[in-house]
Amino acid sequence: MSFSRRRRVALGVTVVLAALLTLLLVYVFPVLPFVPRSTADLKYSVIDVAGDPLVCTGWGVPNGAFTPERDYPRIVADAPTYASILRHKHMPPVALTADQIVIVYREWLKLEAVRLSWNGSMYDFEMTPDGIGGHPEALRNNLQGNVDLFGHVTHVRESADMSACPICLAANSPIATPTGPVPVSKIKVGMRVWSVPADGVGVEATVLETRTRLDAPGSRLVRMVLADGREITASPLHRIGDGRPVGWLKIGDEVNGVRIATLELVADPSGRTYDLLPSGTTGEYWVDGILVESTLFARRPSR
Repeated sequence: MSFSRRRRVALGVTVVLAALLTLLLVYVFPVLPFVPRSTADLKYSVIDVAGDPLVCTGWGVPNGAFTPERDYPRIVADAPTYASILRHKHMPPVALTADQIVIVYREWLKLEAVRLSWNGSMYDFEMTPDGIGGHPEALRNNLQGNVDLFGHVTHVRESADMSACPICLAANSPIATPTGPVPVSKIKVGMRVWSVPADGVGVEATVLETRTRLDAPGSRLVRMVLADGREITASPLHRIGDGRPVGWLKIGDEVNGVRIATLELVADPSGRTYDLLPSGTTGEYWVDGILVESTLFARRPSR
């Protein structure tokens, strides 16, 4: 055998051994009994015991700006999480097809919907169960419990907290009032806000009702910024004044005659969303100069 041929054979053997070692590291070593699990594997342990969590992000909003391909690079960059997803879905650590990327994205959303917090000896977990089919906005009791470093899940129980997919506004959304902007989280029943009746002339209205609710873990809101600097952060299905849901809008669309400059999915730092119902015939009010509809308006009794 010539030297060059032996060299090619040696190189081939090296490549095969490297591939086998990679597979061993990705699929076997992280789940050996004596090896602490990654946080992603711990979340999978919780899901195996408690069931699938409620996932509020990425689906049901027909907007090409929010796609699996957009988030895929940062999923891959989180190597332990990416490896955990590949292992659980029985995928090799090679270039993935478009369909496989969608699968990885869905799994990543599930993991994002399980919240872990270290208590000094193990993790406390909290998640919102996906137990009310077809009604992601319906409140349900969260599940909580413990999971140790090796994936043993204990003390699974219902929490007093109730969560759902968000349908309202971020806490710091500035509501237009006769005395100036007020964060929606500070709006109370009986306060006065600016509203718009059917004839389009702005009027003072009285707040008849407010809503506050916990968002399911992993929820994202849509942050929309107009070309003139006005912005709103709301759930994808919250409607602006002309009836379009925020999550259906695209960069370049116009709102109140102004082009949308930025659209992005963002985490809600407060973990709660808020809404209000003004008096009048439309249920509309202003957020940073952007007219929106109240999600509470449809529940008003007819007169």
